[in-house]
Amino acid sequence: MMQRSGYAGGNMGRLVVFVGGFDPRGARHYHRLFSENAARQGEVDGCTYSAGPREALDVGQGAGAHRHARWAFHGPQGGGEYVFFDWSDQVRAHWPRALWRVAAQACMTYALAVTQWRVLRGLRRQVPYTLLSFTYPLLFGLLAVAAAAGGAFAGWRFAQGLPELAQWLVPMVAAFAVLWGAAGLDKLLHVSWLLRIFNFARISAAEDSEVLAARTQAMAEWVRHRVAQQPGLEVVVLGFSVGSVQAVRLVDALRQPAALVVCGGDGAASASDAPNAPVAVTLLTLGNCIPLFSLMPEAVKLRAALQNLANDSQLYWADISSPGDSVSFGMCDLMRLSLRDAAMPAEALHNPRRMCSPRFHKLFDPLAYRLMRRNKMRMHFQYLMASQKRGAYNFFAMLTAPGAVRDFVEKYLVR
Repeated sequence: MMQRSGYAGGNMGRLVVFVGGFDPRGARHYHRLFSENAARQGEVDGCTYSAGPREALDVGQGAGAHRHARWAFHGPQGGGEYVFFDWSDQVRAHWPRALWRVAAQACMTYALAVTQWRVLRGLRRQVPYTLLSFTYPLLFGLLAVAAAAGGAFAGWRFAQGLPELAQWLVPMVAAFAVLWGAAGLDKLLHVSWLLRIFNFARISAAEDSEVLAARTQAMAEWVRHRVAQQPGLEVVVLGFSVGSVQAVRLVDALRQPAALVVCGGDGAASASDAPNAPVAVTLLTLGNCIPLFSLMPEAVKLRAALQNLANDSQLYWADISSPGDSVSFGMCDLMRLSLRDAAMPAEALHNPRRMCSPRFHKLFDPLAYRLMRRNKMRMHFQYLMASQKRGAYNFFAMLTAPGAVRDFVEKYLVR
């Protein structure tokens, strides 16, 4: 249950702002995911990781006003405050329940992809498995339609000699049965989940949501207020999956000089409370999907934000994405892939400073890892979950590390 009382988070030396992926589930789900997996990871590591109760966090005024959530987290060597940046309402607004609507939107998405075939060549060279994940829902849909047509034809052949009404009904029932079976298979293969992400990448580039822009700016100003209140606070922006795109926008806002602080929950703040200098921040992207969004022709503002971060020598950005996670863009030349037509010499790029692999195969027994890889969604969420064995990548040890999070990344994940 979400509490609304005064916040008592304990050791607040670290502020983690988490931006989740394209998921209609909100803070309740992610708090439970964090709490349950923290306990499991503690059993593996022989220590205790824990999460405090989830509390409401009201941020912003006017168009940027929204209720987010937060909770304290602790480990054997440290802890901090975990802020859940909520945009699940915007996800639900772009989450059609009817599969035929998802398929109709996908037709437009794949039509756009055909016009961008030159861009797809770069994906084929750098992230072939991710490109395969983009194409396999199309193949699944075509096979489902072909199978339905085959079922209808077989039903028609079977119904010959029956009454005229049966000659119409039998093929229709056969085709419907095949499509119903495909819908059931989708629940196992998560094809529609991928299609919803692809569709949102196209739609969001065209719409450029003013709601999310205002909400992002409000959160940036709230973070500024916190830093002004607590000098020395380590700020970590954590973008997971599609949330890596929104995390880029949030960090870009934090790295700009402050104009006005708008906050809530912890009390009001005025413009005089805001430091003029950009906020020192560490950006971690887990299972990033950035090129999927930035390569859209209309994603001009996103590419500008990426270019700002790429040229920011004061920012530390590390990407942790697995090549085995075919939904993400792991271990690639991320900026070269994302910025399309921008002509930038390699030496001018300061970020991402590190492209790391979590090496999930080292964290599980071979059979458990093979089973996990067969489930694309389960594999994709492993960045936020407990492991079966101890290893270099440890989500909870990283967040509760005694030194800076970037030190943990440099020590354990950089190879």
